[in-house]
Amino acid sequence: MSERSCGDCGMCCKVLHISELQKAAGVWCGHFKKGGGCGNYEARPLACRGFTCLWLDSVRLDDAWRPDRAGFLMYPDKDGKRLNVVVDTGKPTAWKREPYYSKLKAMSQRAYDGYELMICIGDRRVVMFPSEDVDLGVLNPDHKVVSGYVERDGVQVPFAMVLSDASASSAGNAPS
Repeated sequence: MSERSCGDCGMCCKVLHISELQKAAGVWCGHFKKGGGCGNYEARPLACRGFTCLWLDSVRLDDAWRPDRAGFLMYPDKDGKRLNVVVDTGKPTAWKREPYYSKLKAMSQRAYDGYELMICIGDRRVVMFPSEDVDLGVLNPDHKVVSGYVERDGVQVPFAMVLSDASASSAGNAPS
């Protein structure tokens, strides 16, 4: 466990959607104070209380990965099976810069074991695989993304699919 603190970062206060506050993703929370910190800290919603970005929790990520320096924050979900990389829409290509891109590619190796690495830029979603990045475009936030590998002609082929409630539509290299 890391001994880090948020300091004046606050990237989560900008890039994350917080329904309890009716705060859209990509805009600063009205409670965020310039210089760091929540102006409503004692009464902040559960979504804020329970959130910890990967940089705060990881001893493997150096200070270059602090979200306000990197231009994105990372957090796991789906019971740790997905790593979300939530990019500041003001810096949409921040995840493609070095040293980040090559390290994210290395992290995406876990896709072979059933893990997902999702790049989120506003409502746009990109699924990162070791061999390629599958850009699913702008998605309805209610739709789910499923990705992984299928065997085709004896070769493992990556796929990413967008699922809606009524029907499933696919994008990227979906299995046939």
